[in-house]
Amino acid sequence: MTFARTILTALLAVIPIYPAAAQDLRMGVQSAFVIDPHILFLGPNMAAARHLYDSFVGKDADAHWVPTLAESWQQLDAFTWEFKLRHGVQFSDGSPFTAEDVVASMKRIPAIPNNPGPYTSNLRTIVSTVAVDPYTVRVTTDRANPLLPGQFTNVFIVSKNVVNAAPEDFSSGRAAIGTGPFRVVSFRYGESMALEPNPHYWGGKVAWQHVTVRVIGNDAAREAALLAGDLDLIENVPPEDVARLKDTKGIAVFGRPADRVAFLLPNVARDTLPLLTDRQGEKLDSNPLRDLRVRQAMSLGLDRRALVDRALSGQGAATLQLVPEGFGGWDPAVAVPAVDAAAAKRKLAEAGYPDGFGMTLACPNDRWVDDARVCQAIAQMLSRAGFAMKLETMPGSVFFPRSRYGRNEYPVILYELSLSSLRDGQYILQVVAQSVDEKRGIGDGNRGGFSDPELDRLIEAAVVRNDPGRDAAIRGALAAAVERLGIIPMYVEPTIAATRGGIVYHPRLDQQMVATEAVPAIP
Repeated sequence: MTFARTILTALLAVIPIYPAAAQDLRMGVQSAFVIDPHILFLGPNMAAARHLYDSFVGKDADAHWVPTLAESWQQLDAFTWEFKLRHGVQFSDGSPFTAEDVVASMKRIPAIPNNPGPYTSNLRTIVSTVAVDPYTVRVTTDRANPLLPGQFTNVFIVSKNVVNAAPEDFSSGRAAIGTGPFRVVSFRYGESMALEPNPHYWGGKVAWQHVTVRVIGNDAAREAALLAGDLDLIENVPPEDVARLKDTKGIAVFGRPADRVAFLLPNVARDTLPLLTDRQGEKLDSNPLRDLRVRQAMSLGLDRRALVDRALSGQGAATLQLVPEGFGGWDPAVAVPAVDAAAAKRKLAEAGYPDGFGMTLACPNDRWVDDARVCQAIAQMLSRAGFAMKLETMPGSVFFPRSRYGRNEYPVILYELSLSSLRDGQYILQVVAQSVDEKRGIGDGNRGGFSDPELDRLIEAAVVRNDPGRDAAIRGALAAAVERLGIIPMYVEPTIAATRGGIVYHPRLDQQMVATEAVPAIP
């Protein structure tokens, strides 16, 4: 695989220099977000959280672990980690940060009732978190977990004084008390968030005196606001608009391959599904997606290169792997397969469906790059491969709760995960490929309910390794997951942002738009 045709080189722009303006930053984001940092584990919510809170272990734009609240860490033995905390840190209300806040935050995450997307997968393997002294936290796990610090890059720390606050108290700003670079001035869900610098921020002075984040779900409207001068920075620029924006005076475009692979999740959890039908529209008595041959037909019917070249205008990279190039477990020997609709139809016939069958593909329309457009292309490809496809797109605020494991009634969904917290295949293996185990925080993203005991054993054996053979073991587990096609990988997504007024933006590998990655124009 190579990114030569992707935005890594194609989007670098010459940045014009403009006179400095007031240090205000107006950002346009695609998706609605919440500011309770432990509710609904999704990228837009984490992006918002990074303005107000610090994660226990930091993660820079290139997904390298960096000291933040945890200034250093060491593994005492196979099951015990010790984290030394930064001294002199204060919350935005002026109260001191100590180990008790870390312990309280980690206890709060699994205790929130009716959480539509818990952060508990970031606590997997942990059996205890103890404050040894005000500046030392000791974490014990139930098995070896050599990448544990990476999990903490998604664990945001709140004051122990607000751990019992309700989500609405965070939305009002009363409980949104963090150690991050900004504090909340106002927040209106689905509309906007206004921020000002946190006067107690340990990291020094921030560049922006006022930051406004507006939610504009429509790509064209978000671009129009940038071009009209109503916004300074926007995320998720559609790939098909990159060339035009690059040619627009005063506009700069920044991009890179992201850390996420887009894949399909067939729903194999249920015996029957209302949206699985025969050609006449009658509900099927059984679930054909449980047959490997049917899932192989789906994979054969996908033209991965065409998805990138047409639906994503050449930005991104086709793949049959579950991690991007450069991540632990990536295999340079794995080629992108060619589409073969005739072979797909033969597989369907072997499985007992010579005429195919009907199924619905469900996707968000405001979460990932060109998600609705991609899904339209996928539905057309699978139709040519013998499936009678229907497509249902919806806002992410509807899609994610509806498609959770245990609630999901869609035969197939489009899904993606940010993998940069670990930069390793362990994350997608434990969160998506492994059988669901809610008590252990395993399989939280396994929305299709796939379960294979032998695959589970391969994963369990690979993720605990901390020796030269680890990468080969992770690679083998990833290959086994793809062979079973409980997850059907398609492409690596790009991340593309645009600015005006000479602002330089450093896109994060995890696609989270954060004001601190924006550099003001040089005077």
